[in-house]
Amino acid sequence: MYQTCIYCAAPLGANDVLEAFPVGRSIAFDGWKGQLWALCPRCARWNLAPIEERWEAVEAADRLFTDARLRVQSENVGLAKLRDGTRLIRIGQALPGELAAWRYGQQLVRRRRSYLIAAGGAAAVGIAVVGGAIALTASAGMVSAFNGLFQVWNQKQQRKVVYRLDPAESPTGSELLLRRWQAAGSVLREAADGGISLLVPASSRKDPKMDGWGRPKFTDPPVELPDAHARVFLGRAMVHLNAAGASRKRLESAVGMLSDAGSAEGFLRRAAAEGRSLGKRQDMPDRHLRPEGTLALEMALHEESERRAMEGELTLLEAAWRDAEHIASIADGLAGEVPARPGPIDG
Repeated sequence: MYQTCIYCAAPLGANDVLEAFPVGRSIAFDGWKGQLWALCPRCARWNLAPIEERWEAVEAADRLFTDARLRVQSENVGLAKLRDGTRLIRIGQALPGELAAWRYGQQLVRRRRSYLIAAGGAAAVGIAVVGGAIALTASAGMVSAFNGLFQVWNQKQQRKVVYRLDPAESPTGSELLLRRWQAAGSVLREAADGGISLLVPASSRKDPKMDGWGRPKFTDPPVELPDAHARVFLGRAMVHLNAAGASRKRLESAVGMLSDAGSAEGFLRRAAAEGRSLGKRQDMPDRHLRPEGTLALEMALHEESERRAMEGELTLLEAAWRDAEHIASIADGLAGEVPARPGPIDG
């Protein structure tokens, strides 16, 4: 039984209504396809449940949904709130575009709200600092203080670890921690075996080198993540690269890009064939994914990981979840040793 979000490593929480699946306070299910998800309270991503934990829980969730007094229902999607506060989301025969817009729209709204709250908090602190220092006599000083506080907050966010490689898997021979800022400098590539790979700036620094204009310099020799590692790392990193959320129009553009590519996997391979970077790089002008492209990539990775899990390929999913729980135990800025890797999780 998993307890941690596979994407942001936050605790998923618990419920008392689904004995077969007591994970999460918001549960989504599709009785027709036998799919079950726990929604992360922090990033709002949908965490697919292992196959052996789905059917009994899906049947119980469907009964609870039907009996719930507080519920709203459209033709394809329904939402019910139970007495203990648990939310149940029932998925019907929604079209792919409709379901994507419903799922990711909620996530993007929450991310935008969280981003604006965090930015507003930094602004309030900046104003308070300036108010104490110069009694609010210079608006230019207020703006400068706000910018400084926001940069400090943003730098702290960029330092956070999103992925780790064991010494046995790391090309450096020692454990490699990959942070958010490294994700922005990563480049998609086609792999020789027909899959994808990702070139990630390999650095032990918490912060990137900066040029004279305050822009990151990705000068470190990259480490190449093979297909499986690349997909898990990207699945987590894209949440942070799209942290500011997006408008409904941008979401529709991203869904359109996936539709044009024919499938989620088709979009991934197209981006890899074009050698796209995830963020702007001075040495690769005009090769980065646009905002709607990074959103489409996140959606593609999410859908592709679920497709693999539904086909029974759970090894990648289980490894990713274990790694997410391990990352959750790493304190940012910890000077001592990294905690030992946890053992197998009991199912």
